[in-house]
Amino acid sequence: MKKLIILLAIAGFLTSCSVTESIVFNTDMSGEYISSFDITPIMNYANENRSRTNEALIKEEKVDTTVVFNDLFESYKDSIATLSEAQRAKLENLRGMKMRVRMDVENDVFDFNIKKSFKAVSELENINEKVDDAMGIAKAMGNKEANASEGQLDKLTKVDKVVYTFEDNTFTRFMPNAVAEQEKSNEGQTTEADENDFSKQFEMQFEEMFSTSYYKLVYTFPRKVKSVSNKNALISEDGKTVTYKVGWSTLKEDATSMNLNVILED
Repeated sequence: MKKLIILLAIAGFLTSCSVTESIVFNTDMSGEYISSFDITPIMNYANENRSRTNEALIKEEKVDTTVVFNDLFESYKDSIATLSEAQRAKLENLRGMKMRVRMDVENDVFDFNIKKSFKAVSELENINEKVDDAMGIAKAMGNKEANASEGQLDKLTKVDKVVYTFEDNTFTRFMPNAVAEQEKSNEGQTTEADENDFSKQFEMQFEEMFSTSYYKLVYTFPRKVKSVSNKNALISEDGKTVTYKVGWSTLKEDATSMNLNVILED
């Protein structure tokens, strides 16, 4: 558990590294949602600028840990019962989720993923909020010594709301907040983050390190894809998988670039 806590401490910075959102749909449109985070750049940065804490991290053996949240609920049910109603509600969001963490410093491997099975597309309605809650727990566990300010961690671990729908053979990924942000940007308005000097400095500090980071969508459907709304999205040879990769710089310029419509064949 000690190793896992150390890993999750660094994982608090993962939103600024490469993220892959995968969804595999079955014939009845049930399936599995996976958010995968490659945080190797953070590990390398920590190694180059390591303190005593990071020195201890380097000496840790290889780690490959899977956390099944349902098992944790059973193991710690007495402790969970003492939490507030709001805290218990957040934990309930993690039911059915699994988190795997891998670290191998010698071979430059540091990643983790969060998985959740679903019975219908409608169950994906708040999946990003659930991932956000999982990240919140990771943040709290890893920041017990308050080495990073709450403002930094909140900025880096924030997961924007995403709406997923499937109607009339069309799968849609839509980020309502991104649309609002882009409209403000087009009108020349500043957001709260823009007006915060600390946020600007923090973003500039890591800009170079994250310049090659990206966000990738990989969606596999039970039928062939007829068309995709974004011309940069790729369709696999069997016609059933859509892959769309966007760099962080593009996301900063156009907050709506992750919106996507996929039309399936009849």
